Amino acid sequence: MRPKNPRAPAWLKHMVAIADSAEPPAGARFLFYTNECVGLGHLRRTIHLAEAVTRRDADASALLVTGAAAMLHRQPHPRIDTVKLPEISRSSDGGLHAARLGMDPAQAHRLRSHLAFAVAESFDPSVAIVDKTPFGLNDELTPALEALRANPGTRLVLGLRDIEDAPDIVRRQWAGSRLRDRIARFYDTILVYGPGSAGDMLDCLELADVGIPVHYVGYVGSPLPSDGPSDLGDGYLLVTAGGGADGYPVFDAVLRAVAHHGLGVPMVMVTGPLMPAGPRAEITARAAALGVAAIDARDDMQSVIVGARAVVAMAGYNTVSEVLRAGKPLLLMPRAGPSQEQVVRATALCADGAARMLSLDEATPAAVSRAIGELLTRTGRVPDRAPYDGAARAARILCDLAGEVDGEFDSARGDQVPVGARAG
Repeated sequence: MRPKNPRAPAWLKHMVAIADSAEPPAGARFLFYTNECVGLGHLRRTIHLAEAVTRRDADASALLVTGAAAMLHRQPHPRIDTVKLPEISRSSDGGLHAARLGMDPAQAHRLRSHLAFAVAESFDPSVAIVDKTPFGLNDELTPALEALRANPGTRLVLGLRDIEDAPDIVRRQWAGSRLRDRIARFYDTILVYGPGSAGDMLDCLELADVGIPVHYVGYVGSPLPSDGPSDLGDGYLLVTAGGGADGYPVFDAVLRAVAHHGLGVPMVMVTGPLMPAGPRAEITARAAALGVAAIDARDDMQSVIVGARAVVAMAGYNTVSEVLRAGKPLLLMPRAGPSQEQVVRATALCADGAARMLSLDEATPAAVSRAIGELLTRTGRVPDRAPYDGAARAARILCDLAGEVDGEFDSARGDQVPVGARAG
């Protein structure tokens, strides 16, 4: 029994107690690979999935392999752990390089690939889930996937967002039967993190002959709280840009509008943990001068969304799904590149009447002021809960694959359709 420190934080005491008294989880092992260069969206979605499988199976454990620049502000989970890969950044010409380490791109690639391979061999997962990029950045996961495929006790799952990029770009990037053949060779199942009615990557991939099942599970997230945070008051307009790495133009445009035209309601800006220090300091100072609350990051972002009167945001997967699930009026200011993912998503939501959109190229102070004024006159939509149960539906499928849940797959567990077809 290790000595107890009376001044240790509560979460640390809790973890020490678990380590002292509990046996290691003996159930299914889930291995999640996230593939990211910018932002925290893929990591957040992966955490939701890991929490869902460990919630569904009390004996299961999950290991996340990620190169995300910042770990999210969460207390340690007794059955979820993380392996951190060296961070990778994308240069203006699209090339990948080590973000922090003095290594050339080839060395960084080898290091990340070796670490991913070591995890695959040592952790011996029941199910391995690869996010977004089937074989990792620059194929860095191929050795790990070969080791996992050679293990008869492991199932491999490819997870895809509802939208990845503009259709013509996706077709160009995924062109060729070799990729389809490799997906069919390595993967047992594909999960699409959106409803069957949503536009998604598979529309562009000509995968009709790949021969593996596809499940449209709905949008992935964790359950929303019932109330907003007590420290922010009522009726505020929330401005957020997810992780914040490329969110400066949104905050700049909104602050210029407030400086020229005022607002009339309280405003809360959450810049995000990945916004560079210089731009963050500038936004914080300008916001303070205008009486606007600017916060770097919140552990309770879902609660902040629930408490908002309306939301101005970029159009990333997690933010959009959370705001729509909360039923809040939404103004989207999507980034224009390098991927068209946010523009495609925002355009589709506008066509459906679920949100309004203002291009950053058109975000003059007058245009932003008009758009926010119109936003504040709107009432939220009562959301259809079904498309937002993706984490629970995915967990059922993953646990079935692990052999930990009895019974056969049924229609309540997600819309299972042939590859290339659409669920109604």
